[in-house]
Amino acid sequence: MFPQRTSYTPDDDYVFIGDPPGMFVPDHEEIYISCAFTWDKEKCEELAYQWEGVTEKPVKLGGPAYRSSVDEHIPGMYIKSNITFTTRGCNNQCPWCVVPRIEGRLRELTIYPGNWIQDNNFLQASRERGICFKGGLQSDLIDDHFTSNITSMRISELWLACDTDGALPQFKTAAGKLVKAGFNREKIKCYVLIGDDMGKNEARLREIYHAGAMPFAQLYRDFSDTKTEYSKEWNAFARSWQRPAAINAHMKQGTDFRDFST
Repeated sequence: MFPQRTSYTPDDDYVFIGDPPGMFVPDHEEIYISCAFTWDKEKCEELAYQWEGVTEKPVKLGGPAYRSSVDEHIPGMYIKSNITFTTRGCNNQCPWCVVPRIEGRLRELTIYPGNWIQDNNFLQASRERGICFKGGLQSDLIDDHFTSNITSMRISELWLACDTDGALPQFKTAAGKLVKAGFNREKIKCYVLIGDDMGKNEARLREIYHAGAMPFAQLYRDFSDTKTEYSKEWNAFARSWQRPAAINAHMKQGTDFRDFST
């Protein structure tokens, strides 16, 4: 419940502005009356009194005007769902600002989606520490928009996938964009499915390396209750394409990876 609607007010079916409606009130466990401004306190206290007359459930009054605690951000509850907070509080002690007195020193929160970041002091938050895109980025969706937006970020690893020979053209295009954006083989990694034809698998692994990425071989495992068993040769071949130092050495020397005596 809010004393009036603003550009920040949620707009779902559980939001009411002002006096209780004459219509049916949705099922609820509690009533929350949110008061953002101290000059609305008297009005909100009157609203609380009115709502207590139409529900048997608890009616709670709070908000910034009452210096309520702000331990977490709940998307869509007191402000629209596109507005998010990544931190609460501020480490400054500006005499005119109430934020440190209400919220205390800056602390970081769970980050939820939103395109309006409403932090009191966003730049006091900790900086990125080597972001890893481990899940495997879809090659054909890596475009100029993506690369231009990640060049200023501290990226530790970008993982792509190239599981078939048919996927090579799109992978090479994507890898080329990442290399052009300034990423090297230490940061561009690639999951590579193997296990059907060793010669063709090795050729694909080499092409991935030459495209500017570090390949990581993965033996195919069917989604079944029985684990697929591979020969000693296949397991050794897979291991030889899973260690960057060994891969770099073999590629520089032109060693055949199927020569498992090396």
